[in-house]
Amino acid sequence: MPNTSTVSNLKPTPLNIRIRQEQRNMIEKAARILDKTVSDFVRDAALKDAENTLLDRTSFHLEPEAWELFNKALNTPPAENAGLRNLMLRKPVWEK
Repeated sequence: MPNTSTVSNLKPTPLNIRIRQEQRNMIEKAARILDKTVSDFVRDAALKDAENTLLDRTSFHLEPEAWELFNKALNTPPAENAGLRNLMLRKPVWEK
């Protein structure tokens, strides 16, 4: 007999939310553009945001020697790079 907790973990569970009609219309339009169902679109968007939220709050610990190397890498200016220099001299799109 299969382990019922394992089987139940594989079965999708519903997630219900209440949204305004104009929000639903926007989600449906975006889902159509990506050729996704509304469920797939909402699930993918929610999972992406959940992952980013968790990653933003993830910490990592380094041994002192590794910490020094990490800080040195962060504080070392980038090598001469014409493309990077050009990019940094451009006006950002949000300021145009």
